[in-house]
Amino acid sequence: MSGIRIDVEWLATCAREVRVAGEEIAAAQPAMAAAELAPEAFGALGREAGAAEAYQRLCELLLDQSRRAGETLTRAGDELGEVVDFHSGGDDDSAVEFRKQEA
Repeated sequence: MSGIRIDVEWLATCAREVRVAGEEIAAAQPAMAAAELAPEAFGALGREAGAAEAYQRLCELLLDQSRRAGETLTRAGDELGEVVDFHSGGDDDSAVEFRKQEA
């Protein structure tokens, strides 16, 4: 026995929270996309200086990063949940097997 103890309940809670964070980020996407400024908002000088195009590129980059972050967190929460489920079941099975060997 290695002496390492793992708090399975804490890991399960962490997995759920990570998944929820990913879902919340994904749910914010439509509002973020709707908040874009129109090119007219930059005025004539802003349009001439290319502010509208730079802003559009930055918005697209941030929306893409936000989308990927949401997907990554959701997937990570799911994967961690699967690991917790797998190892939790293994502990129960091991305990039952150990009791059988003791008897």
